[in-house]
Amino acid sequence: MTESHLDSTARAERHERSRMIRDVVIFMSVAVCLLIAVFAVIQSLKGDEQPLVSMACAGKLYSSYDPKNFDQCVGVCMACNAGVRTTCSTSCRLRGAR
Repeated sequence: MTESHLDSTARAERHERSRMIRDVVIFMSVAVCLLIAVFAVIQSLKGDEQPLVSMACAGKLYSSYDPKNFDQCVGVCMACNAGVRTTCSTSCRLRGAR
């Protein structure tokens, strides 16, 4: 075999390896994106219902607890879930409290 033939074979092998690596990276990227999408869908289907323990604690604090009332939501979060004002106010805003 000539040297140019060996050089061309080596280039072809490197090209094939780089193509296989690129295909694996693309496959893994698609798999991760699909996994994230499935997780997001599952989380959105769960809803934002509060646990029974938290609702019982909220009932002790407020006779007519309304989770959409921002002040009540923050108060329950801080008292029942041992939260701090910053995280509780963010959590309540994300849940739609006004």
